[in-house]
Amino acid sequence: MLRLAHSSRRRFLLLIVCCVATLGMLRNVAAADADLAKSTPSGAIFFAEVSGLEPWIEKLQNSPLVASLPSNPQVQAFYASPQGRKADAGRKMIENQLGMDLWTLAKTAFGGKVSIALYPHEGRQQPDAVIAVQVKDVKALDHIRERVAPLLTLIEEQISQSVGPGNVTIRSIGGQVFVAEREDWIVAASTSDLMNRTLTLRAGATSDGAKSLADDAAYTAMVKQLGVQHLVRAYVNLEVLTKAMSGRFGPEKLDNPGASLLFGGMYELANHSPFVGTTIDLDGQRLVIKNSVAGKPESIGEKYAPLFAAAGKPDVGSLPNVPGLIGGLILHRDFAGWYKRREELLQSQVLPEFDKFEAGLANLLPGKDYATDILPTFGRNLTFLAAPQNYAHLNGKPGLQLPGFALVWDLAKPEEAEQTLNLLFQTVAMISNLEAGKQGRQPWVLSSESYKNVQIQFGKYGQTPKGDRLPIVFNFMPAAARVRDKFVMASSIDLCKHLIDAYSSPQTTTATAKLTRNDFLVELTGESLAEILETNRSLLEARSVAQEGKSSDQAQSDVTTLLQLVRSVRTLRLTSGAEADGYRVQLEAVWK
Repeated sequence: MLRLAHSSRRRFLLLIVCCVATLGMLRNVAAADADLAKSTPSGAIFFAEVSGLEPWIEKLQNSPLVASLPSNPQVQAFYASPQGRKADAGRKMIENQLGMDLWTLAKTAFGGKVSIALYPHEGRQQPDAVIAVQVKDVKALDHIRERVAPLLTLIEEQISQSVGPGNVTIRSIGGQVFVAEREDWIVAASTSDLMNRTLTLRAGATSDGAKSLADDAAYTAMVKQLGVQHLVRAYVNLEVLTKAMSGRFGPEKLDNPGASLLFGGMYELANHSPFVGTTIDLDGQRLVIKNSVAGKPESIGEKYAPLFAAAGKPDVGSLPNVPGLIGGLILHRDFAGWYKRREELLQSQVLPEFDKFEAGLANLLPGKDYATDILPTFGRNLTFLAAPQNYAHLNGKPGLQLPGFALVWDLAKPEEAEQTLNLLFQTVAMISNLEAGKQGRQPWVLSSESYKNVQIQFGKYGQTPKGDRLPIVFNFMPAAARVRDKFVMASSIDLCKHLIDAYSSPQTTTATAKLTRNDFLVELTGESLAEILETNRSLLEARSVAQEGKSSDQAQSDVTTLLQLVRSVRTLRLTSGAEADGYRVQLEAVWK
């Protein structure tokens, strides 16, 4: 088995190396094919295509980030290490042999289109593969050809030649890798069968034995849903995977309640989808990575409905607009509906934990049933966020200055839910006071005040704590308030007031015919996060010196680099939700 795995890895590496090396044999460039999938054999379990990377490689090469790398202490330390010296020597050897730098080589190899397709191989874990390259710059390739020719001469006794479909010459290297090229393209395959099927498609054959990936139903559905024009496009045939795993690639019932609540709906949709597709797009200063499966949430049964935003209903919405918002998340679920169906969604061994939870809650809320009396009073959005706070409640500041945090519940029955959450807030404050001595602080005294006609209850100190480097616990002075149909629990009274400001006006999220029904949102703002890190800069540097053994200068440089990277990110945004034809998870990054 080990020998087989080693042989398969060696074959795959040879495939890639020979594909790159044979680029140098290309001479004339014609117009690029519209879609490499049309010349890729049917039946691939995985396919990925990269198109038009040249301008982005150019931008990266000329970016301030790359320009700053030579002076970066971490980069300098790497090149001073044995691994770094070997890497640098390898780079110089390649550049000297080819007569061009690696940036030019990358733009030459990826200036047009590159694709890779993987195929299951019966009796072997490692797949077979086909790599296709459609080139763009003939002059650069002619230059590479001249430089690579002597290397090919050294292994000419291992190279055999034959003629394949379309009268194309096939070079076989040790009988393990097969390479063919003509005009503006080159193909490398791990088996002669895959090579012949690929060349047959490129010759324009349309017989049943020469079907392309573009003819596969799962791939066609992916293209229809995700479109064609993307910088990177990848596809996994889930039908093949689920068939190989007895109809599913995982159990129907999950053994983790948190995973079920967060990912259960998407997981079940994927088990019914013929594919999972991924696209990557760059537009100016914006990167979008999108993963999609087919199928509408309504198609997998009523028991999964609590895990999705309902069609025609308000969805996850957006984070509240508070000053200096660092980031946060919103989870949109029918929590009461999920809890009611927990026996249908979860494995039996985890269900007793719910009984223990309810028994403990009964001591706090006697006479109330959690599933029928408490959960239905809550709405479908649960929000967590972080934002800067002030320390007006202190005569000084904590040594480690944390942002303020808040948890916000939407309320379906505001009056009833408010009673439950007020009791929960008071109980948490009371339990925290029992630990006050261990934490090195005074107990909190519960008090209240009115702010914009909203009553805030909060914990305060009998005597104002003093000190320049107070313990971390002094970051927190809990506060809670109900504002309209929201209940806010915050770690600081000023953040609670900011949220009252944000929620005092009616929210504009309404039922619409939107193309996307978001049920999950995570958002991060780079500048605000950098401000918090800057505030604690001395602690970050001291930790780097004490725990990682770095010099003071190196620690300062590392923190400076970290802050520059964080500040360069304007926003990061992760969302998931149902679309017209499927379900998608999308990461969007915008930088300065």
